[in-house]
Amino acid sequence: MPFSITQDVGFGNEVFVSGAHRDLTSGGIQPFGVKLHYTTGNVWTGAIALEAGASITYRYYQHAGDNAGYQTGAAAAISAEQTLVVPTAPGPPYAGKTIRYTSSWTNAFLLVRDITANGAFVDLPMRRIGPGRVAAESVFEVENVAPPGDEIEFVFHNDLNQYDNAPAPPSGTAQGPAPAVPVPYQGLVGPYNYRTYLDVFHVQGGQVFNYPPPATVSAPVITTRLVNSTVAEIPERNIRIYLPRGYAENTAKRYPVVYFHDGQNVFFPGGTFGTWDADRIATYEIAQGRMREAILVAVDNGNGYGSDRMKEYVPPGDALPAGPGIADKYLQFLQDNVLPTLDYNYRTLNPPNQPAVPAANIVAGSSLGGLVSAYIAVNRSAVFGKIGIFSPAFWAAPNFISGSLLPAPQLPLRLYLDIGTNENSASVSDSATYWNGALAVYNNWLDKGYAVNGDLLFYPERAANHNETAWSRRLPVFYQFMLNLWDEPNTLALAKFPPRLTLRLDTASHLEFLAPLGISFGLEDSPNLQTWGTPANLTPAVKIWENRTVDQTIAPGVTSAFWRLRY
Repeated sequence: MPFSITQDVGFGNEVFVSGAHRDLTSGGIQPFGVKLHYTTGNVWTGAIALEAGASITYRYYQHAGDNAGYQTGAAAAISAEQTLVVPTAPGPPYAGKTIRYTSSWTNAFLLVRDITANGAFVDLPMRRIGPGRVAAESVFEVENVAPPGDEIEFVFHNDLNQYDNAPAPPSGTAQGPAPAVPVPYQGLVGPYNYRTYLDVFHVQGGQVFNYPPPATVSAPVITTRLVNSTVAEIPERNIRIYLPRGYAENTAKRYPVVYFHDGQNVFFPGGTFGTWDADRIATYEIAQGRMREAILVAVDNGNGYGSDRMKEYVPPGDALPAGPGIADKYLQFLQDNVLPTLDYNYRTLNPPNQPAVPAANIVAGSSLGGLVSAYIAVNRSAVFGKIGIFSPAFWAAPNFISGSLLPAPQLPLRLYLDIGTNENSASVSDSATYWNGALAVYNNWLDKGYAVNGDLLFYPERAANHNETAWSRRLPVFYQFMLNLWDEPNTLALAKFPPRLTLRLDTASHLEFLAPLGISFGLEDSPNLQTWGTPANLTPAVKIWENRTVDQTIAPGVTSAFWRLRY
């Protein structure tokens, strides 16, 4: 939805649109509301993706735009309260959430609250629907728990004072700057509750699944491979590969891949500067039904391999004391050497000799790694469709920023950009340099037409520094945006709520049904319910739900006709 207001708020101030609905704070990461961008004539505009069918009340506010003012200042309303009703969209084919649960209990109950609606906990009985994995287990189910799309918090119990809470966040032994508990979960106190946005899911062994889980689910594993280089000036190096839970059992499943720069610091315990804790955070977020299962790849930087990360991560045409930028060659190494290593040896969503799926290739990095991620976005959107830019060092590439990044048209990308108000580094001590560079790019992307919450997420964090601790803290937001569970088919929902064909007759025959995301259907016809024709393959839906109409011709003299969908 487009938002716009004409207002002179004075030099150095910014305009935000804010309201109670979660989409107007991007889930809470823009506490003052979604920042709009300035255009000539004191017009502030921006597009925001909003919940379909929602009634949203909002105001426009002004707030200091510099990093110091954003951290300490207060927002002031500059408009009256307004209300809009977002247009509806197709689906879903159910009225509320469905939860299945595997347990050895005789009876099971769900204690649940709707976080989105700020609801209180309610106690719901679950009904047994079948056996579990062994004779001592049962599978229970409860329906219409909360409205579709809402975030819920819940635990299970058996009405005998026994509770099944979510497992504790990952924990280990602190190693140097790597903490015992990942940064996003520090301060949480048990007993822990489950929390997810999913609508139809199964809880088994303390983990949430949007597909029927196998009886045994293997734990994530990390392997290390040496990748040879065919690119001049880019030496070979190690990559660390994280395979998610159940990779060994779910042999038909393929996965999106996140490629992280500065691989030495990505997985626990990291290196000299600490760790992103990308592996432990992913394991917990996946287990709790908050991100897709994915393969993570930590690509080591050139330091220690005869190169220099400052050269590799700086675009050509710009230079640092280490030398002229060779990001074009680093990008070639990723595309020609690293990606094929994954696609040929692991079950990625880009199998060899198949059309590319750019949205299945995600690249992410921080500081200069954020800069090179932006370079990849401009130059290889047909390969890498999702880009994560953490605390970017845009100051290091003024020629690239002004000559390529800002002039670039809107591309088919999903973009994540974050920045802290207290950013500084050994190279640049002025936090405003980092802040102003990130805001300039965010404003430019709004101007190009990227929609906040849809294909753009901006995370300006107050009091955040330029280090692995800050990037680790923001990582769950990045994961949930880039590896959103709504971006993949929910096979549990498909089995419980299969599409239903309806026939509409006017001057012709029209078959209509609600198609869920990503499922390949075949339409078959029959004159007698005994013999069926060869199915006509239908293009999978590209949205969560799509209304489909298939026109059919009935030959003269035919007295009966039947159709069915197969998948």
